[in-house]
Amino acid sequence: MPDGAIVIRQLTAADADAYRELRLQGLRDHPQAFGADADEEADWPMRVWQARLDARTTLGAFRNGALIGTAALALMPGRKQSHRGKLVGMYVAPGGRSTGVGRRLVESVLELARGRVETVELSVFIGNAPAIALYLACGFRPYAVDQDAIRVDGQAVDDVLMQRSTTV
Repeated sequence: MPDGAIVIRQLTAADADAYRELRLQGLRDHPQAFGADADEEADWPMRVWQARLDARTTLGAFRNGALIGTAALALMPGRKQSHRGKLVGMYVAPGGRSTGVGRRLVESVLELARGRVETVELSVFIGNAPAIALYLACGFRPYAVDQDAIRVDGQAVDDVLMQRSTTV
């Protein structure tokens, strides 16, 4: 494999340390982009991080053995919502941006979703123009704005809700 090549693979409990480090970086650097809080997750014991990786399919993008991006497919529970999945936990470290890593992660999640769910949904901070452009390029379409979706330091943050069929 050429030096610098990107490898996308499912994360396992053995990746929990790298996953924790990258996720906390994303939560700290972009608090408006995630419903989770860095300080809360930083206090989690390592077994919680490992269990999280065991509970859902989280993909990682690696360059030269280092984890530089993540995205996960969360399946909706119960019969009535089992046709839907969510793209969650999407984050690419600054050094991996504008290199195609984000697109490869999104496409990998969509491939994982095919045959399992009919629709993949996501929410994205309304001010994150690069992410919105990526999702549009990958076939997602906005269907609503979730006003005051979260609050960061007391300030309301709006999200764009997007979805895409996996049968297209």
